[in-house]
Amino acid sequence: MHTTLWLAAALVAGGAWLAGAAVIPSCDEVAGLERSGQAPAAAPAPRPLPRCDRPEHRQFDYWVGEWDVRPAGQADTAPTPLGNVVRLEDGGCVVTEHWTTPQMSGRSLNVFDRTRGEWHQTWVDSTGGLHEYWGAANADGDLVFHGTTPVAAAGNARQTVRLTFFNLGPDRRAPSRIRQFSEVLGGDGRWTTSYDLMYTRRQAAR
Repeated sequence: MHTTLWLAAALVAGGAWLAGAAVIPSCDEVAGLERSGQAPAAAPAPRPLPRCDRPEHRQFDYWVGEWDVRPAGQADTAPTPLGNVVRLEDGGCVVTEHWTTPQMSGRSLNVFDRTRGEWHQTWVDSTGGLHEYWGAANADGDLVFHGTTPVAAAGNARQTVRLTFFNLGPDRRAPSRIRQFSEVLGGDGRWTTSYDLMYTRRQAAR
C-alpha cells in the first residue's frame, strides 16, 4: 500500500479527532481509495471554541487590581489593611481573587456563565468555608450577587446572603475605590449588614 497516501489520510483525520469529528481510516479503507484513484475526504473544520468577548464578560473588570481593604468608615491611614489581589485570567474569562488577613486566607473564582446569563462566584477560605453566589450587573453597573454562606456559629447551617460590589469611580473602568457590602436575610424577611468593606486601589510603585 502507498505509505504516503495513508499518512496523508491519518493527518487529515487526526486533526479532526481533536474536535471529535473523525476516526483515522483503516489500512483497507485507504487501500480502497488508492485503487479507485480517490483522495481521502477532507474532515470538517473543527468548531471554534467559545470566547469571552461579550460585553457582559467585561462587567467585573473594574475589580481587577491590587487593593488595601478596610472596614467602611475607617481612615485610609488606619494600620494593617487586609490584602486583596484580583486578576483577569484564562483568556479574559475568569476573575480570580486572592485575599489575606492576619488570621485567614482565601480566594474566589468569578465567571460570567453564558448558559444562564449570570455571573457566578465560588468563594473558599482556609477554614474550609464555601460561599456560592449568582448575580448580575444592575442599572448602575454594580455587581449584585445572591447566594448562601456557612453560619459560623451553627454547625452545618447555611444562610441566604446578598453581596454587592459598588463601583465608586471616579474612573468607572478602573475605580480608585470599591465598596463590598454583604447582607444576611433574617427569619423575619429583613436584610441586616454582615460586613461593609472599602477597597482602595494600591498606587503603582514609582
